[in-house]
Amino acid sequence: MEIMNTLITGLGLLILGAGFIIVSLRWFNSDDVSQRIENFVADSEGASADWRARKMVERREFTGSFASRTLIPFFRRLIQFLGRLTPMGTIEGIGKQLVIAGHPYGLGPREFYGIRVLLTLLGFVLAYIVVIRRGFSTINLLLALGVFLLCVLLPVLWLRTRVSRRQKLIQRQLPDALDMLSVCATAGLGFDQSLQRVSEFWKSELSTELARTISEMEMGLSRAEALRNLSNRLDVSELSSFVTLILQADQLGMSIADTLQAQAEQMRVERHFRAEEQARKIPIKMLIPMAFLIFPAILAVILGPAIPDLIGFFVDFGG
Repeated sequence: MEIMNTLITGLGLLILGAGFIIVSLRWFNSDDVSQRIENFVADSEGASADWRARKMVERREFTGSFASRTLIPFFRRLIQFLGRLTPMGTIEGIGKQLVIAGHPYGLGPREFYGIRVLLTLLGFVLAYIVVIRRGFSTINLLLALGVFLLCVLLPVLWLRTRVSRRQKLIQRQLPDALDMLSVCATAGLGFDQSLQRVSEFWKSELSTELARTISEMEMGLSRAEALRNLSNRLDVSELSSFVTLILQADQLGMSIADTLQAQAEQMRVERHFRAEEQARKIPIKMLIPMAFLIFPAILAVILGPAIPDLIGFFVDFGG
């Protein structure tokens, strides 16, 4: 009897333990599934951000050379620090010239002035080395002075060259732009739409500036203010007269198409006159290479064979 009770008790405990194990396994399985679901949802929400972050980290680690990541930022900070010592009037003048030049290499006025300061220091060091290494003779002092002046004036000459070149380029492109504006206005487009068409379908320095003018008008500036900004930004006399004429025609209610056509004809005539002026300057400019390069070579070829005979004649005559 005791054996039966023991078996029944053991069987009951076994059944109870098995039930407890089954319930426990189901509980653990449900927690595992829910945990996996929560992890999946969290991963799906942050997957895009994590992927972008990992890509940004990889790009920052592996892209760019040592010079682009260290040396160039160092020199830029040094140049900007030196540019802070610049007077405000000088900064404004340099900034205007850089705007006309089209901001070459993304330089700002303070950065450009910092480059001038660095080149001035470099010129002083080179001049000092020339004098110390070669001595204090007159030729060495003149050479050192020339090296110093070259380092000081080189950035200024470079910027003036860029400004002049871009102004002349815009001056040459202006008649063609006015012809295109005249065609668009004659076809029925307004002046703003004509500017937009020219800036979209014609890739040049002038079209880039026209696109900037259109952007300023879209940002809320009036047409007169945007065109005056264009004139002040480029500082080209022909463009300034064109802007003045357009503003006057707009105020007086004149036809924009007729105004553009007349202005385009006038610009073509002025471009023809400038070409003739440059052609008339060519003979005068040719005098310098002819006098110092061509004529000495001709004299050497013609008189060279006769020089020994002339020397012998004068020797016999003197003897």
